[in-house]
Amino acid sequence: MIWLFFLALAAFRAVPVTASVETDFRAARENFMKGRFDRFEFYAARIPPESLFQSYLSYWRIRAGGRNTTGEMLNFLTRYPQSPLAEKLRADLALFYARAGDWPQFRAYYQTLIKPSQELLCHDLNQRFQDGERDAGREGAQLWHTGKDLPDSCQPPFETLFQQGRLTQEDRYQRLRLALNEGNLRLAQALNSSLPADEQMSAGAVPMAQRHGEELLQTASPRRGQREAALYALTLFAKLDPEGAARLWETQATHYPEAEQRFGWGQIALHAARKHAPRALEWFARSGPPGAHTDEAQSLWRTRAALRAGHWLEVYQSIHAMPAALQEEPVWRYWKARAMKGLNAPFPANTVFAQLSRTPDYYGLLALEELPPRVESRPAFYVVTPDDLQTAEANPALQLALALRKAELPALAQEEWNYALRSMTDRQLLGAAELALRHEWHDRAIYAANQTKNEHNFDLRYIAPYRDLASTYARENDLDEAWVFGLIRQESRFTAVARSRVGAQGLMQIMPATARWIARELGLDRQAHARVGAPDTNIRFGTYYLKRIFDALQQSPVLATAAYNAGPGRARRWQAEVPLEGAIYVESIPFLETREYVKRVLTNAMFYRSRFGGETRTLRERLGVIPARQPEPTPDMAKVEETDESTN
Repeated sequence: MIWLFFLALAAFRAVPVTASVETDFRAARENFMKGRFDRFEFYAARIPPESLFQSYLSYWRIRAGGRNTTGEMLNFLTRYPQSPLAEKLRADLALFYARAGDWPQFRAYYQTLIKPSQELLCHDLNQRFQDGERDAGREGAQLWHTGKDLPDSCQPPFETLFQQGRLTQEDRYQRLRLALNEGNLRLAQALNSSLPADEQMSAGAVPMAQRHGEELLQTASPRRGQREAALYALTLFAKLDPEGAARLWETQATHYPEAEQRFGWGQIALHAARKHAPRALEWFARSGPPGAHTDEAQSLWRTRAALRAGHWLEVYQSIHAMPAALQEEPVWRYWKARAMKGLNAPFPANTVFAQLSRTPDYYGLLALEELPPRVESRPAFYVVTPDDLQTAEANPALQLALALRKAELPALAQEEWNYALRSMTDRQLLGAAELALRHEWHDRAIYAANQTKNEHNFDLRYIAPYRDLASTYARENDLDEAWVFGLIRQESRFTAVARSRVGAQGLMQIMPATARWIARELGLDRQAHARVGAPDTNIRFGTYYLKRIFDALQQSPVLATAAYNAGPGRARRWQAEVPLEGAIYVESIPFLETREYVKRVLTNAMFYRSRFGGETRTLRERLGVIPARQPEPTPDMAKVEETDESTN
């Protein structure tokens, strides 16, 4: 019998071991990334010439060894013109020609780019200056006003603007202020060195602002740069203690020029408003009337403070004083219309509500609910046809994206998929969404369906995989199934293997510490938390946690949703001393991420409820009224707050 074993072993060894195309492609990529170009070529040679992966192999050959020859790049663009790889090469060619001073060639490639880098944008601005375009000056001046670093290519247009007098010394001070407020101290020091010597802040001004701010504020310097450091110190103080900062500024403000006094009061009011301090509007009033703020954050938080206080006239005036671009954002169009309605001007308010109601999103739903009962034009619902699906299946770019996903290269797959959608019609987008859904690529199905402008399919926008699991655990915890789905859609877009940069896992993005706490609460074995990435365990744990914070936070879906993202302690601290309209609570959440998260989850819940059927509520009813803040957490809340920082 032993001879049979050796015969079988010999036969096994005689069979060549053939790796899959996907395995060879991954190996080729890994060796390219590590600079092992001979091994890269070994694996690349094993991939058939007709493979969808050939565009990547060609691109990596161009990149290998830093060759980047123009001829090879042009050949690639001829063969693969419509791909994200071609977009990268066109950007490289534009940069090459900009550095060579060949502006006609630069412009030829620059104008084809979907989203040019800031470096290329500044090269374009500089060339437009040379051509005498007036709009270039306006755009360059807007670009200057940032506290963030900008590429070296932005220096020539800025120098031109200063020479022309379109940027002045005051603009240097304004950018210094922005850099300090951003905490970009390297840029702040560079800007400081560009000021006249007798206007610069001292070498130790920034450390003093950070450690001994009160002392710095008590000595109003004749040097503008030094006073900007003092205002930075005031801002740092106001972030921690607005009341204390106000007391100090009350005694020191008169030693500063009026514009700086007002800015100081605006910074105190801004951080008071973010903490929902009752005196925020009082301090905003000392910073000047609405429209006096050059600082965008001050303008926005003045409006939010007025909303929480129920001062509709100030809400209206604050929004009306915003720059035109801000006023056109749906959020401020909605609240301006609400203010008009609150000021007994229903006709102009309804005009704005009617326009907003055509968009199927948070403000569109809220606006629709403000209108008198009547038939409104709603977005068209389109059902994907077999031809739409067949067109998507035949699309080479979508085929490549699916192949990259099969090769377990999700970042490349997503990039290819997104690029392929950029010029599609609504029906082509929905065909792509259906294709992704059939391949269980849930997040790209949602992404494609979300891009439609006029014809929509809400069954594809609001897909419902894992329905049995989610419905079972929603019922078990007495939770609204539509809300659970709305939360899962926002957390992971139904990607079971999703993992955040901080370690949250699975469909409901649960942190390890939270998983361990839930496992103990449920009386599960010690290793149960390790299975939190599995859909069944993840949804079981996530719905249990959601139920606990829902009950601990007075059964408010808004508070529980905010708590799921930012922690129960924060959600409770953001409550007012009196009951507050849910939409106003949401609008005044200090964290941008949490503010948008709550809006999206509850909007999702509306569409899932419409899809699933059953009892319906308006979005405003779902938002409800947020109860007044309780002085102390309940015992259940205290237990839940052990995981305050653990969910996301």
